[in-house]
Amino acid sequence: MAANPVVHIEIPVTDQEAGTAFYRDTFGWNIDNSMPGYPMFQAEGGPGGGFPQKGSGHQQMPAVRVTLGVPNIEESLQKIEANGGKTVMPRVNIEGGYGAFAVFEDPSGNVLAVYEAPSAN
Repeated sequence: MAANPVVHIEIPVTDQEAGTAFYRDTFGWNIDNSMPGYPMFQAEGGPGGGFPQKGSGHQQMPAVRVTLGVPNIEESLQKIEANGGKTVMPRVNIEGGYGAFAVFEDPSGNVLAVYEAPSAN
């Protein structure tokens, strides 16, 4: 497996019910509505993701975001900044012990995220 693979993709939608129905009906993706306010999808053969509310406020997203798996968020953010990127949102632990993520901007202005899986301890 390649280092730092794409592990999650977020596709913002203006209407979560209609947006999830579109991807389910068009591409046959499995939709999981168990997390309130954040429907998730699984596409066979690829990473899964979620459908956040489209917009620019807190917990809203203006554009598609790709998340890369990393072994250590802090080390990755240091490398990102050393190579011309910048941290947009520092480490956030995901409630329920599902790991953590941080958001960064690359030198071209693209906004992505890094994800650290929960430790096996």
